[in-house]
Amino acid sequence: MDIKVSHIEIMVVNIDLKSKLNIIINRKFTAAYIQQYHIEKHFPWLNTIVKEGKLLGKGKIKPKGCKKEYEILIVYDINNTLRKERVFVINDSQIQFDKTPHLYPDNSLCLYYPEDIPQHLDLNFIDVIPWISEWLVIYELWKKYGVWLADEVKH
Repeated sequence: MDIKVSHIEIMVVNIDLKSKLNIIINRKFTAAYIQQYHIEKHFPWLNTIVKEGKLLGKGKIKPKGCKKEYEILIVYDINNTLRKERVFVINDSQIQFDKTPHLYPDNSLCLYYPEDIPQHLDLNFIDVIPWISEWLVIYELWKKYGVWLADEVKH
């Protein structure tokens, strides 16, 4: 009987070590899961998954003041050094780099001026999501009037 008890204790230790190893391996995923939790809680229009340490999401939004609904694709990668988030409008072919203001070369939205964010401050993606609506409203106004009607840094 003592032999079985000691064998069981050894198995418990092995299981415990294995779960600790999984925590260490999945540590880089933690930030993505935290962001996913908050997005699902506050922005249910975005459907998200975590894949390979990145938060991916897709959803439709029609901000107040916009005439059309936009389909949005997001990619959030905590391991990126500068911009951790990329936001794309996937149902408007007119939104193109060099034709539309405030886009990056990969056609992701320029939602803020990176130098305005202190380097020691980690910007949470949940804080950026409302800026998507603002960008879309300003975009529709730009199409109507030909002027970007928001604070900007030319690029």
